[in-house]
Amino acid sequence: MLAHGAQVQMRPRCRVGPTAPTLTAVGQERLPELLDALRRRGERLTTARYALLAALAQADEHLTADQLSVEVARTHPAVHRATIYRTLETLRRLGIVEHTHLGHGPAVYHLADDVHQHLVCEECGRVVEAPADLFAGVEDTLRHNFGFTMRANHFAIVGRCQECSDRVRPHPAT
Repeated sequence: MLAHGAQVQMRPRCRVGPTAPTLTAVGQERLPELLDALRRRGERLTTARYALLAALAQADEHLTADQLSVEVARTHPAVHRATIYRTLETLRRLGIVEHTHLGHGPAVYHLADDVHQHLVCEECGRVVEAPADLFAGVEDTLRHNFGFTMRANHFAIVGRCQECSDRVRPHPAT
């Protein structure tokens, strides 16, 4: 659980110009690959899908559905907020987009090929992206002992970052 009033802090957004987002160089390279992934699956390329994939490709942080709705509205104002939610679910089902729960706030979205784990500080709200194989041992144990396949990247591990741990000792019992 995040401390009362704590905000999830992520990397700042790279933005060109005061309002209109433009694709970063990495975003420009990734967008055609994402669009091809849709086509290979036999899916239609709608305006909403294009706009969402463009927003996610240029994002330097994980975004909520509401934040994505604002980003899409900057370049495609006719795309309704409800369409954003439905399209995110479709892209998730297709394995192109992943969502993660960082504490008690709304789910955040990122491209599924950017596989990583999330560590959230319950004191300051800092989010650390950790290597995807962080829970490999736990995944193997669960599969071997229980026949259970874990999706570790769906949730965040909540605890204290190094800075907050050094400042506030000991960790409260839960």
